[in-house]
Amino acid sequence: MEACQAPAEESTTARRRGRRVLLIEDSAGGAQLMRIAFGERLPDATLDVFVDGELALDALATGRLEWDLVLLDLNLPGVMGHDVLAAMRASDDERWRRTPIVVLTHSDVWSDVVRSYDLGANSHIAKPHSLDALFDLVDALGRYWLRTVSLPN
Repeated sequence: MEACQAPAEESTTARRRGRRVLLIEDSAGGAQLMRIAFGERLPDATLDVFVDGELALDALATGRLEWDLVLLDLNLPGVMGHDVLAAMRASDDERWRRTPIVVLTHSDVWSDVVRSYDLGANSHIAKPHSLDALFDLVDALGRYWLRTVSLPN
């Protein structure tokens, strides 16, 4: 019997390296903490940061999609997070409709959680209150979204 290599597995492994994540976060301090956490826990991932919902909508309008995962704050200046989420899920571009979106916000108000899921969020997570908890969260996000699941983009 001839030995068989598994090119599909190698291809999957290669695709998992260098995953790209978009963080839509208006807090410079929050974005910097997330950069630190990604640098420590997911050094092979690229973290891009948009400081408001307008930048996300501009990327949507121009067809720019470079990310495997979107982390979305709800409380943004100008265009709010739920509006960004709704626009992404209503997009004519199937890549935007299929990209996983994790709402990552300080709000754990029930109505915000329900609205996030109603608009098509894949998860709604309250931001952790300590650096250790943030590192644990980034570990979990990376393990699940960037290493375990098969992503469409």
